[in-house]
Amino acid sequence: MKRKLIRIGNSWGVVLPRDILDLLGLEPGGEVEIHVVGNTLTLTASGADPAELEAALAYLKSKREREALYQKLADA
Repeated sequence: MKRKLIRIGNSWGVVLPRDILDLLGLEPGGEVEIHVVGNTLTLTASGADPAELEAALAYLKSKREREALYQKLADA
């Protein structure tokens, strides 16, 4: 998933989609862990189960890839 950086005061930020935030159980003021390895930035919800998050993200990816197909089926 690609997102654009936006300026927030003197800093930069990334706006995350609501469905991702809901899956992670994040609300305004929630904490995330940030890890940087090489050119990879990883955000993890504090206290999250990595296996559960991986499964949830796979579901979201599948849902987005098949969204048009699901809409056609719903319209039929």
